[in-house]
Amino acid sequence: MQKKILTFIIHEKKILALYSEPHPQHDKGGWFVVTGSVEENEDFEEAVSREVMEETGLMVEEIFSLNWGSVYNWDNKICEEHNFVSFVNSKKVTLNEEHSKYEWLDIDKFIEIIKWDDNKELLGKVLKKALNRKIHFRNFTIKDYREGKNE
Repeated sequence: MQKKILTFIIHEKKILALYSEPHPQHDKGGWFVVTGSVEENEDFEEAVSREVMEETGLMVEEIFSLNWGSVYNWDNKICEEHNFVSFVNSKKVTLNEEHSKYEWLDIDKFIEIIKWDDNKELLGKVLKKALNRKIHFRNFTIKDYREGKNE
């Protein structure tokens, strides 16, 4: 199983949205967050810091686990993705080739534009708590998106 991370980047109560142009691997394009694979000999938190630096040039000051994730099929692999919040002390973003523009948004605008395949209302609740370093899920919760699978 391929380990993956997804992280919401926060600076002073604003959330970073990254725009990706249409691409064969990412469908139609749209507004996203930082995602990536956990490399060999790396834990989830190390992957978060590395991916944030690679995609945005930002240094993560604090990583907050959301106790939330998903399992899905992608690129002929089963992936287990864990979700985090990354708190940063700067909003000066240096984009890599994956993204063409960015915006720091308040939570409501972020929820409105972000490309998210699941329940946006739940995402909003999770992120509103996370902004204040509070957890929504007491126990680790993982949703299985593979065909024919349930939570």
